[in-house]
This record gives sequence, structure tokens and C-alpha cells, in this order.
Amino acid sequence: MLEAINTWGDYRAKLREFDAVLEHGKAASTALVGLTLTAPHIRYGEQIFVKLLAHSTGLRRLAPDASQQHPRELWDLPSMSAVARCVVEAHDAFEYIAGHPVADSERSFRIRLWELHDATRRLKTLACIGSIDPAVNDIRADAARLLLALEAHPYLNSQPAVQQAELRLRLRRNDPPDFHLSRRQRCEMSGVDADWHKAVTLQLSQHVLTLPFSVHQLLQVQTGTPEALRLMALPLVFALPFLVRVIHRLELLLPGRVPKPPSRTARTMAAWRDLAAQGTKGLA
Repeated sequence: MLEAINTWGDYRAKLREFDAVLEHGKAASTALVGLTLTAPHIRYGEQIFVKLLAHSTGLRRLAPDASQQHPRELWDLPSMSAVARCVVEAHDAFEYIAGHPVADSERSFRIRLWELHDATRRLKTLACIGSIDPAVNDIRADAARLLLALEAHPYLNSQPAVQQAELRLRLRRNDPPDFHLSRRQRCEMSGVDADWHKAVTLQLSQHVLTLPFSVHQLLQVQTGTPEALRLMALPLVFALPFLVRVIHRLELLLPGRVPKPPSRTARTMAAWRDLAAQGTKGLA
């Protein structure tokens, strides 16, 4: 997709695609307002979706103005890349908690593990700052409750000996993972090309970090060249397939509740879903 961006017109076209999908995502979110979502994974999924929409909206606002061939504001690729990484991470959390079609036992295990990972991280952070907030005791109690539930969980007991031992060791060490599956395993369950997912994440991280490559690149690229236009579009192009996938998955989770996209937007979304599934070697 990036290779197709050679002119300002190409860049504007990609912005229009992003805008169309984002507007449909907002319409989907609005349609869910006031609904009573009883299933924990769907409730969490809707909340993660709102977070992802916020990231996507922020990313769009950071994008250089397509009406100006020489943007007046400072072009902030690192910030755009950081927010795009947030979109990827929200997608991954959505899939793990709500998107993957798994049995109820595994679903409840995933949610408890995810919640324990969160509580453990919060306790470590609060300990580092020496917090004396009474709420710390509540978090500690929640973590203890979740740990007991996980150690006795039927799904954990059903896992192969090696994987079960590894998870139990991490639980005993007070280091629960956020996901019990590897990135490649999660991508396979999501129908996402794992190598493409890794390449996207690495490229975005490369621009986020303050390293020689990211410091030199913006100074060396000339405004208006195809290379500059592709860099401007890179965070948007990398984030868009993940936004599309979560909207589509939400439609499957809540059939009849999420409005159908206009035909042109539907075709755009299908193309970006295919990209995530098939991957591409033209990411440079």
C-alpha cells in the first residue's frame, strides 16, 4: 500500500480512506450507546473498541494537512507512530479478550489472566512511588483473588504439561503475562499474517524511539518527495488494517447492532482486511 503513494493526490486518497473507515467506526460506537452488554468479553470488547477509536482519532489529527503541499506545522512522525502502536496494541487486546472464537472456559481464563496482569503492574508501579492510598489494599485483594482463581482454573489444568508449568511458574513469581499465547499464535487465531504484524510493530517502534535512524531520517528526507509522502502516511497506513479488523469483528459479535458501512467504505475495509491477512513484503 505504501508503494502506491507517490504524489500528494495519492496521500490525500489514503487520508480519505482512513476518514471513511473512522467515521464508520464512530457510527458503530454510537449505535452501541445505551445497550446492555451482559457478556464480560463483549463488554470489555466494546470498551477496548472505544479506546481504539480514540487512538485513531488522535492519529488522524496528528497527520499533516493534505491541503498543504508544504505543511506549516512541524511534522511529528514519532508521535504518529506512537499512537499507531497504540492502535495495534488495542487490536491485539480486543482479539484476545473478545474476538477469538474460544470456549467459555478459555474465555474466562483469558479475562482473569489479563486482569491479574493489570493488577500486578499497577501494584508494582504504586510500590515504586511509595503510594499510601487505601485503594492499594483493594487492588492487592483483587490480585490475590484472581491468582487463586487462575491457579485452580479448569482451563489451566487442561493445558499440556510444559505450557502449564511455565504459566504456573510465572504466577508464582508474581509475573503473570498479559497473554498466554505468543504473538504468532494470536495472529494465527486472528487471521493476521504474523510476519506482517511483526514488521509493522518494529517499524513503528523504530520511529518512536530516539535512535540515530529516527533522528537522521526526518532531516534527510525532502518535503514532497515520494519517500517523504510515504513516511507521512506510514502510521495511518499501518494502523488502518487494525481499525478495520476490530470494526468488522464487532459486527460479528453484535449482529444487527452495528450499522453496515456504505458500499465504497465496505470495499475499502475489505481491501485492508485482506492486507492484514496476506501480509506484504513492500513495507520499506
